[in-house]
Amino acid sequence: MNRISTFASAALLLFAASACSDSPVTPALQPALVPRADGLSCTEADAQLSSGALFEVCVSPATWNGDIVVFIPGYHNPASAPDLPDDLTESPISFLFIQLGYAFATTSFRGSGLVEPDTWIGGDLLELVGTAKTLLHNATGRNTRFVYQTGGSQGGLGTVMALERYPGSFSGGLAACGPIGDYRKQIDYVADFRVVFDYTFTPAIPGWPVWEQHLPTDPGFIDPSTWGAAEQSAGAAVDDPANAARTQQVLNVTHAPIDPNDPPTIKATTLDLLWYSFNGTNDAMLKLGGMPFGNVGRLYSGSSDDVALNTGVERFEATADPALVAKLQTSGNLRRPLVRIHTTGDPIVPIWHESLYRKKLSFLGKLLDNSITIDRYGHCNFTDAEVLAAFAVLVLKVTGVNLLASSRVLPTPQAQADFLRIARENGANPVVMR
Repeated sequence: MNRISTFASAALLLFAASACSDSPVTPALQPALVPRADGLSCTEADAQLSSGALFEVCVSPATWNGDIVVFIPGYHNPASAPDLPDDLTESPISFLFIQLGYAFATTSFRGSGLVEPDTWIGGDLLELVGTAKTLLHNATGRNTRFVYQTGGSQGGLGTVMALERYPGSFSGGLAACGPIGDYRKQIDYVADFRVVFDYTFTPAIPGWPVWEQHLPTDPGFIDPSTWGAAEQSAGAAVDDPANAARTQQVLNVTHAPIDPNDPPTIKATTLDLLWYSFNGTNDAMLKLGGMPFGNVGRLYSGSSDDVALNTGVERFEATADPALVAKLQTSGNLRRPLVRIHTTGDPIVPIWHESLYRKKLSFLGKLLDNSITIDRYGHCNFTDAEVLAAFAVLVLKVTGVNLLASSRVLPTPQAQADFLRIARENGANPVVMR
């Protein structure tokens, strides 16, 4: 407990020292929060930031504790329209935090697909924070005290980016299951799975569209609309017992996680990783100025015939703009408390990102940082209790005060026990109010 208190003191000093370090963002002109029959006051459903990004601010004025939880979306299909997120845990994330007395703010960002840090984080997110503060002051007559940034997957990456780049706007962050350690390695992980799958399964799937290096304008480049048929054929091939050895070789080479006690996770891991190459490649190439993946000279191992694999696997040259790819990397320049949470068996964003990020941190950064590991398969596969326990650790690191949680958000004895256990294992001592 003394160690966490020291972290909190250091964090508060840092907050005071750099509270004005970020460029001001003029809040969008929006109507006041509208009272609802359930006691909440929220923005209208079609509220937009100046970029056109959707946003929402919601609070219970009678129970507001003066703090805001800001939640940003993960990766969404680039072909889909931006939408407001609320999907990190079993319950809507907004419900969990509003019931604990926090105001809740979120945005869709101005686009889908791969995050564009300068405009989405440096523009939409900062404007959301400024707008939320203005709306809450107008609705309650009170100023905001602390701003907690959170998100999962790509939203976890955005959370770390926000803390590193704009410490004057955020008091602390909870980053869940994000590719925060090395984004180039994340690109390689997903793409390596695709090229190894292509090599291994092309003989077993008639007409399988092998991934090739083309410009997005080339009509021969894989069209995301073909994913439906590819998903069915890939799923059928993985389900076929005759291909069990092929499947195992792909997993051996790529080290993509599965749950050995749950055979359907083999198919889930395969299809989820293939989805990103079909749906995300064009978007990534357009935003990054070319192909971000390169495997020329890479040696793959773990198959039944590594010589044949390395001879026959498709090779790619990285042609993306290095400066644009670099914008997706975290710096490790941490000046605000950060709590990270990740499952050990994450097949999309592997757990190794957590140790890679830790290595980037300075001594002071390590004091501000806390990592929580959940032993489970799945991407962002957390319970309400686990996320709230991580948040309780963050609250203590930021404020020096333990979180008071309501039994309304953790109604079962098991959820309450898990919440208290995880929080206490990580230095916090929250209380569940009956």
